[in-house]
Amino acid sequence: MNSVDFEHDLNEEQQKAALAPDGPSLILAGAGSGKTRVLTYRAAYLLSKGVPFHRILLLTFTKKSAIVMQNRLKDLLGDHPPLPWAGTFHHVGFRLIREFGQRVGLASALTIMDREDQLDMIKALVDTVGTKDSDFPPASLILNIMSLASNKLMALEELLGDRYPHLFRYLPELEEIARRYLVRKQDSRLLDYDDLLLYWYRLLDDPEILPLLQGRFRFILVDEYQDTNPLQAALLDRLAQGHQQLFAVGDDSQSIYSFRGANVENMLSFSERYPNAEVFRLETNYRSTVSILDIANRVILQNQRQLPKVLRSVLDQGSLPECITFYSDIDQAQYVAKRISQKEDRGEMMGEVCVLYRSHYLSLSIQIELARRRIPFTLTSGLRFYEQAHIKDILAYLRLVLNPRDSSAFSRLLRMIPKVGPKATEKILQWMATCDDPVEALCSLQAGKVLTPKLVAGVTSLGERLSSLRRSYISGTNSLGFLVREILSLGYKKELYDIRENPQEREEDLEAFAKQLDNQSDLETFLSEIALLESFEESALEGSVVSDRVVLSSIHQAKGLEWDTVFLLSVNEGLFPSEKSLERMSDIEEERRLFYVAVTRARKELVLCVPKSAQGRGRYAPLAPSRFLLEAGSERFSHEDYEHWYS
Repeated sequence: MNSVDFEHDLNEEQQKAALAPDGPSLILAGAGSGKTRVLTYRAAYLLSKGVPFHRILLLTFTKKSAIVMQNRLKDLLGDHPPLPWAGTFHHVGFRLIREFGQRVGLASALTIMDREDQLDMIKALVDTVGTKDSDFPPASLILNIMSLASNKLMALEELLGDRYPHLFRYLPELEEIARRYLVRKQDSRLLDYDDLLLYWYRLLDDPEILPLLQGRFRFILVDEYQDTNPLQAALLDRLAQGHQQLFAVGDDSQSIYSFRGANVENMLSFSERYPNAEVFRLETNYRSTVSILDIANRVILQNQRQLPKVLRSVLDQGSLPECITFYSDIDQAQYVAKRISQKEDRGEMMGEVCVLYRSHYLSLSIQIELARRRIPFTLTSGLRFYEQAHIKDILAYLRLVLNPRDSSAFSRLLRMIPKVGPKATEKILQWMATCDDPVEALCSLQAGKVLTPKLVAGVTSLGERLSSLRRSYISGTNSLGFLVREILSLGYKKELYDIRENPQEREEDLEAFAKQLDNQSDLETFLSEIALLESFEESALEGSVVSDRVVLSSIHQAKGLEWDTVFLLSVNEGLFPSEKSLERMSDIEEERRLFYVAVTRARKELVLCVPKSAQGRGRYAPLAPSRFLLEAGSERFSHEDYEHWYS
């Protein structure tokens, strides 16, 4: 095993943490301060002291992180074997269940369900419960609620009261679905993702297994500790109960995943649970300029519940971050795309430019503007806007308003009708090809002519929707945004919640889509433009590598990444912080942490964009600047006002 020069390789803060004495340690690793380096060197230090490599448990949140640390450890130590117990919480949980699962009543041969399997099972169980209430939550939401309850170690009753009070009236049905879900999984020898942690936790109730695992994992190293949920924190506390050798690395200022069950209190209360813990602060930042960190430090200081730290840059002052105001969100998108185009003209690397946003739907306008300028981009926060299923659904409706013989669009909408499969769809399309007006023919379709009575109602309903949309468009008085909202109100919203995952986010997308179209009324031009955008995206990506493309990302997806230039869109009250967060102080503090994460993604250039209004239902609604800008202080920005900016 190679010797490691800790004094040469680490700064003073990192050395103190990596070489910490035995006992519990909490490492507050600020953004860009080298937390992965500290974790890797901590493992190297333990091995250099003679700790057997199989006695170290290294837990991460992504497979990639575990691989990176294993590779760095190999580079440090030479031919030393890899840590056998390094991986994600769920990976380690699955291995332990395979080894000891029979102790908690599990069969020896088990299959892990994927998300689609889970949804299919929940949908079937909803039918068995027998509720006919149209407001009953869809399978995707039920699954999210059950998962959150598991990871927060909460009963459904408690979780509904805290997070979903509007669904509390369905508590008996939801509890019955959860009970049947558990039974069906057991009968089918299936485990879902959450079971990998739950059964690991239950293993620790076994008086023989607990001391065995405590002895096996003599040293526990945890990455991104601020992202642990109550179940994961409880697992760690029980494993470390005897020897207290828990080395937790994280940053409470970057705890942004409460919607997944993560609980920043796990970190904030660490010293209460481990009174003899040593706390180390990594505050030297190797990523961002002084001016950028000034904003991050100033804003996060406003949080009441935190472990204080102040990031110090090793870089120079750098240029002041820019705060630019616009008349509207459309002007904002045009401006950002133009700035990026100018960078491209100067030969700057497009892969070093990132556009960040609080919510995915805010990316729509910038996607359109970049495509118009033929600037390739990579989208990390989801599918490209026009590739998403719900957008394709809406476009299918609009295509049929313009061309009622569009068989591809008809096929898509027909397949969304319950029990209308490929054969029935083809039969309907063949029949429609013989009709003078396919839409009106659908409206008057009778049982027996083409379809059985069970299928006719859904098909004629589709015809009636299309007929209504066509009348709205032909009137010439309605915008395309009006048509999108009419599609939702005529029944698509219910379908969205019935058949698509994350329906609430998709509904927000569609409202944003409608806003974009509120000032457009030429359907033919719009659909032609969409076709051109799609063809550009395909051709542009074929000839480019990732480093040639601008990155569009939600802030959540950008955590852990960095770019030379960052544009942050729509820094407005009600958008960032989001409107939903304004009722609870804890939610506002998480939004502030999210802002901190966004700002610290930038190395050299940070541009905060603040539209004064946003389109909505044919008019512009006023927007106010985010409170985070006020907290940062006006003097920390260079200000420009593009009241009426044109590309």
